[in-house]
This record gives sequence, structure tokens and C-alpha cells, in this order.
Amino acid sequence: MKGLLLCAGRGSRLRPLTFSRPKHLLPVMNKPVLFYGIESMVRAGIADIAVVVPPGYRKSFDEALRGGAPWNIKITLVEQPEPLGLADAVRVAEDYVGGDDFLLYLGDNVIDGPLSPLIERFRLERLEGLVSVSPVDRPEQFGVVQLDGDRLVRVVEKPKHPPSNLAINGVYLFRASIFRAIAGLRPSARGEYELTDAIQKLVEDGRQVGVFRSPYWWKDTGQPKDLILCNQHFLRRLEGLRVKGDIDARSNVTSPVVVGENTVIIDSVIRGPVVIGRGCRIENSYIGPYTAIADHAVVRGSEVENSIVMEHAVLDNVPTRIDESLIGADARVIGQSQPPKRARLWVGDHSQMHLPR
Repeated sequence: MKGLLLCAGRGSRLRPLTFSRPKHLLPVMNKPVLFYGIESMVRAGIADIAVVVPPGYRKSFDEALRGGAPWNIKITLVEQPEPLGLADAVRVAEDYVGGDDFLLYLGDNVIDGPLSPLIERFRLERLEGLVSVSPVDRPEQFGVVQLDGDRLVRVVEKPKHPPSNLAINGVYLFRASIFRAIAGLRPSARGEYELTDAIQKLVEDGRQVGVFRSPYWWKDTGQPKDLILCNQHFLRRLEGLRVKGDIDARSNVTSPVVVGENTVIIDSVIRGPVVIGRGCRIENSYIGPYTAIADHAVVRGSEVENSIVMEHAVLDNVPTRIDESLIGADARVIGQSQPPKRARLWVGDHSQMHLPR
């Protein structure tokens, strides 16, 4: 079985962060969102994976994936020339898939659970397709399934009047028959080729399409608040104190905390769960719970919690506590006064912010 990850979306809801990198490479606990999907596939025994990408970001994905490292697997990049919907993104990978079965995973989704039960059911029941679903509060924002008992009878994309609260959560399994269903599609009212229409075509043709009611935690990381929630979820799993850098005697560190190589912590308070990458400098600062600080960032005379600080960012004497925020790569947030005022920031890559004294 092959793996297929779709990463061709624009990421418009995450601008300005996505002006300089694809949303699938934004970090959760200092690891690109895309890596969570790849690692789930690898754990399920899939070692041949294609990633569908937009042409303008091919270099970014190529650099991030580095030929399959660190998983020692084969990764192929496939370009989707135009953002014409999920079904079109699958279609452009037809030559890669060939006649093989494949597991499809939306690259901006994170599902915290094993994929093996889905693969086993797909094979044992000899299904033509399988969709993983989760109950949601606002199904009109997703592709939604309608069931007759456990039998899939209808699937519809972002319906005004949802037939159920069961949303497709970004994981599917298909045989090659899905490409014939896609070939007969017409664009939807949104001007896109909808994968839900192709699945409905399989159902109408009498093909066996199963539904897996997922018990797993799931998050679509399409908005800043979702990245922060996802970061919280995985930081809750941290245990213990793992320090490869240097922490001076004046600092107070409460685990669980991870500190990377060549990172220096001086006269600061660190309250876990916190992850701090390599080559960082934390000085006279407070790093509160649920914060991930990426490699080579600097935090000086500032307070930050419940946030994601990306690589090479600088927080320098910020006069308010930074909370529930995304600080982009190479961003500089600079101030001169003391906390405790609270700021909520979505600061894009390479930007600067100078706060009043």
C-alpha cells in the first residue's frame, strides 16, 4: 500500500505566516504539521509516500523532507499546477499510485491515533474505499456522511443542512477505482473538483465504501487557534526534564521541559510543559506552560506562554505577556517596559514589531 499526502492548499486563513511557507510546514511542538501524518503512515508500515504540492512551494517541501530522512522511506513530490480541489489533487497523483491501493491523508490535519485499524478493515472487508469520520459541532464546515446503520449512503461537501454530525477527518483509503470516479466529475459550485463527489459516485455505482468511526483526537490546523490547540495537545505528553543545553543556578525550571543543544537559559523561570529548541538564548524571562520555542530563538526580558515561537525569532523586553500567539520565523518583537499587560499576536515571518515604552 502506498501513501498520499495532499499539501496543495493556499493556507489563506494562516496569513501572513503562509506568505513565506506552506501551512503544512508550520510547526507544532517544533515539528512541521506534515511530519505527523508521515510518521503515522510509517508506523502503519507504509514506506512509499507521495506528497502533492503547489509548484511555488516545491523547494520548501523538498528541503523539509530531504529525500525521506529521518524515516528512511521513499518520498515523491507531485505537483498540482492549479488549486482545483481535493479530487484534482488525487488525480495528479494517478501515475504515482498506478494500480496500487493507497491511504490518503490531508497534510494539514493531525490525527493522534494509529492508522493500522483502518488499513486492516479496508483489507479484510475488501472495500473499494474507506473514510474516517469524527463527530463535530459544526458539520457544515466539513465533508459530511449520511449513514443507514453502518452503511454509507451519501457524502456531501460543506452542506448548508448537514445530514449528520459525522465529518470526514482527513483520512481515506482507496483502490484505483477512485480515479475512474474522479475522471467523470464536473466542478462544484465552488469551482473545485470535490473528493466527496467522487466518493458519492463510488456509492452510486454499488461499490463498497466503509466508514470508520474514529475514536482519536483530531485537529484541522487551518487557523492560528488550531495550531495553538494542537501544540497544547502534544505538549501535554511531555514527561520529565531533558536538558542538553545550559541552565544557570539563578534559573527555576519546573518539568516537563525539553531543552535543546547549545541553548542557554539565564536568570529565567521555565514552567512546563515547554519545548525549547537548539541554539536558543533565554535570559531574564518567563516561559510559561504550553510554549514551544524553535531553534535559534532569543527571548530576553520577556514573558510568553501558551504560544509558538518559530526559528530565529527575537522577543526583546516586550512590555506585556505574550499569550496564545504565533511568532513567525525571523520576527522581532521589541519593547522596553515591564510586564504584566497581555498581548495577543499573530506575527508573520520576517516582520518586526516595536512596542511603546
